[in-house]
Amino acid sequence: MALSQVQKVQVDRLLTAYCTKRVPPAVRSQVRVGYRIEGNAVTLYEERPTFQPPHDWQEMVVAKFTYVGTQREPLLPTPRSSLAQLPSAASRLELRQAAR
Repeated sequence: MALSQVQKVQVDRLLTAYCTKRVPPAVRSQVRVGYRIEGNAVTLYEERPTFQPPHDWQEMVVAKFTYVGTQREPLLPTPRSSLAQLPSAASRLELRQAAR
């Protein structure tokens, strides 16, 4: 189930603000943070230029949020929480292994 227009606007508002604050203006020529919406998923990524010419930007996925309508949970954390409070990759791995 794809995101509704209201959900897309909410995601756009929250992640645009997050991406803008995440990278200081002084280093924006070296690091970019962005996101994309695809169906029911939102992918947060970081980009850096490659070291070899032609210096294309290389994308690294930071997080992927998936909305499942039957669970009735928000796609992103509530405004009171912060994306910075999301568990690290190591913590997520530990949680997955503990769940098995």
